[in-house]
Amino acid sequence: MSLDSKTKAQPTAATDIEAVSRQLASLREDMSRLTETVSAIAGRRGSHMAADIAEGFDQARHYAESKGRSAEAQVEESVAAHPFMTIGLAAGAGFLVGALSRR
Repeated sequence: MSLDSKTKAQPTAATDIEAVSRQLASLREDMSRLTETVSAIAGRRGSHMAADIAEGFDQARHYAESKGRSAEAQVEESVAAHPFMTIGLAAGAGFLVGALSRR
């Protein structure tokens, strides 16, 4: 009887090993598909983020250009309205830079 129970146990063990091997192969395939899916999602999100960043830089550049033009117009207006004061400020700034560069 002990011989009979051993022969029955061996096919069951072999069957169990085959079942576990099949499950592991299936798990590997699932993990591979999951990895591909996650990579694809990350790639799409990365490209969306890059586009958003580029758009943000574009908006910042336009804002800076607009503010620069506005400041330039204000300076031109001020120089036209007060030419002697502008010359005095320029001379004072030149004197200050000259004095600092001697030290």
